[in-house]
Amino acid sequence: MKRYIYALIPILYILPACQPHKQPIVHNDSTITDTMVAADTAETYPAVARAAFNMSKVPKTNLDLGDFPFFPAPKGYQYRNVKWKYSGEEYFLADGKLMPVEGKTFKAELVREESRPAMFSISKVEKSYDKMIASVGGVKVSTDIPTKAEMERVGDAEIYDKERGFTVGFGGIELNTYVLRNRGAEVWVQLSMNNVYGAICIIQKGEFVKGMKEGDVSRDLSETSRIEYNDLMVDSQGVVPEVDTLLQK
Repeated sequence: MKRYIYALIPILYILPACQPHKQPIVHNDSTITDTMVAADTAETYPAVARAAFNMSKVPKTNLDLGDFPFFPAPKGYQYRNVKWKYSGEEYFLADGKLMPVEGKTFKAELVREESRPAMFSISKVEKSYDKMIASVGGVKVSTDIPTKAEMERVGDAEIYDKERGFTVGFGGIELNTYVLRNRGAEVWVQLSMNNVYGAICIIQKGEFVKGMKEGDVSRDLSETSRIEYNDLMVDSQGVVPEVDTLLQK
């Protein structure tokens, strides 16, 4: 009988010693679960909303932009199915929000020149616009994809039916948005691209103030990029923007 009692004594000491090892296992499982729930909640319902876009933080420039639409297609590329309007409205993405911008409007598809059949390069095109726009004082304010919630907030009627989402309407594709404040006016540029072609929208909001000191940064769109026109619109005096007719298809 004593032999059995002595045999039980070590077991009694071992059992309490085993108990603490169970607690961390349960605690760790709980921690992992809580972290996963918190992460999922944060992703679905952001705790902190993005601040509204602040135009006053965009630096001003007095450099001359040349003629509207100011920025030619990069070398090896061309604008196709160009549409001009002297008063139009489009949605631009900044700080996660789609904002309507109204003014003189240029919309076009961006494709490779026929003599250059190589694949469309998203990185090269983006770098080209980054450089062009920065050279006249513009800044990139967004490189983002509109969320499903934001697209639904604006609605299909605005984006598609009223044709105010030329670049946004690609859907699920990153938008590069640029803004330039120049002599009393704003210039907005938005670019969306895939591996085949791109779409660009340029809007001049307001009128430039004349008589201020200007830099020598002129550029002629007709000399730097082929353009194929479709539904070309004229201004209020019936004057078509100057373009070399030899460059038109």
